Amino acid sequence: MLVINYFLNHFVFPREAKQFPYKIVASAWDLSFSERSQTITGFSGTNDTQLLLPELEKTDAIVINNLLQSENKNYYSLPINATSNEILTQIFDYKESINVILDVGALFIDKSNRDIAVHWLNLSNKHRIDYAVYFDLDSIVVCDRQYHHQRFETSPASERLPHCVFYLDEIHTRGTDLKFPSGFRAAVTLGSGLTKDRFVQACMRMRQLGHGHSLTFWSSNEVHQQIISLTKHLCSSEQNCVIEILRWVYQNTIHSTWDGLHHWAEQSLSFQRKLSASRQMQWAMTQQRPTPNILMKEFAEQCLEPEITKLKKIAVLQRLREYGGSKKRLAQLLDEEQQRELQQELEEERQLERPSSVTPMKPILHEEIKRLADVYGADLNLKLLTNVFQPISYAFSDTTLLKNCQADTWPKNFWVTTEFQRVISNKGNKDDPVLRPPRWIIVYRNKHIIFVSPFETNWLINHLRYNDSTSTTLRILLPRTKRIQSILVNIPTLTIPPLIQTSDLSSFSMYSIPTQWLASLFVFNGTHYFGSDEEQQVYCQCLGLCLIPRTKAEDEAFEKGWIAIDGFVSNPTHRPLLHLNAAQFTSNPLAFVKQLLETRNNSYIPIISHVGSIIFNTRKLSF
Repeated sequence: MLVINYFLNHFVFPREAKQFPYKIVASAWDLSFSERSQTITGFSGTNDTQLLLPELEKTDAIVINNLLQSENKNYYSLPINATSNEILTQIFDYKESINVILDVGALFIDKSNRDIAVHWLNLSNKHRIDYAVYFDLDSIVVCDRQYHHQRFETSPASERLPHCVFYLDEIHTRGTDLKFPSGFRAAVTLGSGLTKDRFVQACMRMRQLGHGHSLTFWSSNEVHQQIISLTKHLCSSEQNCVIEILRWVYQNTIHSTWDGLHHWAEQSLSFQRKLSASRQMQWAMTQQRPTPNILMKEFAEQCLEPEITKLKKIAVLQRLREYGGSKKRLAQLLDEEQQRELQQELEEERQLERPSSVTPMKPILHEEIKRLADVYGADLNLKLLTNVFQPISYAFSDTTLLKNCQADTWPKNFWVTTEFQRVISNKGNKDDPVLRPPRWIIVYRNKHIIFVSPFETNWLINHLRYNDSTSTTLRILLPRTKRIQSILVNIPTLTIPPLIQTSDLSSFSMYSIPTQWLASLFVFNGTHYFGSDEEQQVYCQCLGLCLIPRTKAEDEAFEKGWIAIDGFVSNPTHRPLLHLNAAQFTSNPLAFVKQLLETRNNSYIPIISHVGSIIFNTRKLSF
């Protein structure tokens, strides 16, 4: 009992039983007040509230005529206590394809919107449906076949609506406007207490209803029994049951209107009190009566309302008798949305957590680095100089990237200096953000690519600048993080020494890094975009990917399971048949590439980029 009492006194009562003597109420009466200086306009395709809000202008529910069309006659009832998966399965097995679920009846209650969308996507035909669209709070989110979830507005799905399925939960069957393609059919769920206003609003999500869009109705077992008892005969999928559904909906609307009269009455009294207080304050101000502070205090006191309200206005009571009859309702059951201050607000100050301080390594210039500038000496055997030169995968040492980088699969002529890898002295904490940006490379004897540190670069610039031989050059390599951007590496005038000699252009010979090498460099330095379709093709070849759009032969290979859902071809015997002879990685590298890109650029990969489309959408973008 000590525990129970403590729980009640400190957690339950202070929150759930807290009461206030007064409240302030706003309603539709305040919006539709004729003396407002600014016009308030609202639109709804229904007029169910005309008895409760007589001053509001309405439009007739002309969509009812479209509901009665023959293409909307299909009606099905669900088993007792049907789960979301069972409902989805029945909708998927329907004789015609359904692209939209309008869950106005709130039958999908045992799963989140995300889970429903993913399950529906799994059930759908993978050759026809690529995306599932759903709502996360008030944001429209899309899930693709790789189970990546992103905003609908910035995803390729926004331009490929025929390849999407849409799930709209009960809240978003109103106020949502998605441009569904012509020919779409929606499944409308029917739940207990569904009124004509909510029902018609949900059906109106299909803007071309009667002119290309169509509906099919699915009711819970409870609703099905209510329809049967009301219409006195069994409604089946072979009959046009829309009339019976509308009769049931109108019956619910009548009960809802009865209940709404009590709301209307209470709100009208509240509005009249505030109107009277406002006019009294305006009159007092013209008479220069009390000070403004006193007037505002008196005005606020007159606008406050007690928690318990009594109906006294004759006009209100007369309207209640006219439309409500003998209908009775307990005042405690009034459905009212309230905002209460349950606890004192705490001032919150966000603090950004910065990376812990680190100690930089003291730079070292090895003698072997100096020998790189000796363009006329014997070739260095980089494999034997392990204290200075290491394979390119050595750059990921002491980081979380090392495990998945597939160290043995990188080109054998790609190197990093040990100084390039040395950044901070306490690197054992797996701190990826201190991974050195790969900006300067040495093209050694036109055979090897060596990444060097800025400290080593500073020395090499001065000793390579005036060399006559161009077999060894120092170049800058930038990641292409914008669509129109140069990577600079193959620009002759920016190499050291320059590859264009102004004195004798006839003897000029330009060594450009091959595109095949560039593909591996793009992976390493975190490139987002490509300069040509050839670069994109070679990049996909390097990763072992066969992506959309595919040829007929590639589609057949996908059907056979040679190509994974993300485009990766793992079997070495299948790669030559799919022209992936230059595939570099033996196992799927996409998770590693995604992590490396985010680490290099300290941000998420934009899905609209070339590499983002490859990773998230399994699709190559056109040039």
